[in-house]
Amino acid sequence: MSTPVTFINVIDVDPSRQQELIDLLVEGTEKVVSRRPGFVSVTLLASLDRTRVVNVARWESTDDVKATQSDPEAAEYARRTAAIAQASPGLYTVVGEFTA
Repeated sequence: MSTPVTFINVIDVDPSRQQELIDLLVEGTEKVVSRRPGFVSVTLLASLDRTRVVNVARWESTDDVKATQSDPEAAEYARRTAAIAQASPGLYTVVGEFTA
């Protein structure tokens, strides 16, 4: 059985381009990522100082993430993101979760 994973991408961006980056990530999520096998959810967070956007994507497995990353359409969105911002992606597993 596969283990769910969380893909977290902290993306540094010039404050003047933060909204452009957000729009690009929304478009890529709606048109490509959300339609891929194993997709669970995406949460986008924008820093209040406008210098970062954090993309938190939950997937059913690491294999689903890798398959999406090698998809030409998804790779094109990654290329477009890299043209306007600096990304620091990584895969994580949940080791603790707390709610009120």
